[in-house]
Amino acid sequence: TNSDGLLAVLGAAQVLRAMQDGSAKRRVKESIDSIEEWIENGEQSVAFRVASWRDQRAAQGDLKIAMENDSNFMAFISNKAISNRKKFAKQLRDAAAVTDFDSLQFLKAIHTVLGQMNSPCLRLELLQYILGLDNRYSVAHVTRSVELAATCLNLSETDVFNDEEKKLLE
Repeated sequence: TNSDGLLAVLGAAQVLRAMQDGSAKRRVKESIDSIEEWIENGEQSVAFRVASWRDQRAAQGDLKIAMENDSNFMAFISNKAISNRKKFAKQLRDAAAVTDFDSLQFLKAIHTVLGQMNSPCLRLELLQYILGLDNRYSVAHVTRSVELAATCLNLSETDVFNDEEKKLLE
């Protein structure tokens, strides 16, 4: 379905699952390796960057990747795509270094990354992968899913149950 509200709820559930089962942690490490490999290749070859742009454009059309904007050709010809991806890799490394992947801190780090994205392509795909989301999730959808997951994590038993209700459950 393409309903925004339902996507946010389903996305939040998947985000929480990826955090709980450890797949987010594993996927962050894989994503850092992947983006660093792209950066290394991109720094060595304009042809690689042009091919990457062309592949990204094809993926946006063929897979119906949820993007607000098309990939900017000039970002790939100049060093903008490289600098964006270097920044993204650093943000992922920093998030991985300072957080347990089952905590609110992880979601805050991801939310910060999302807030700084303008026209992400590979970066969005990697965040979708890390969080276990499919290509229907645009930056806005991923953001809403992360926010909802954070709200769910932030709820404590004291917020949900009063002391009398807790005793009845024991």
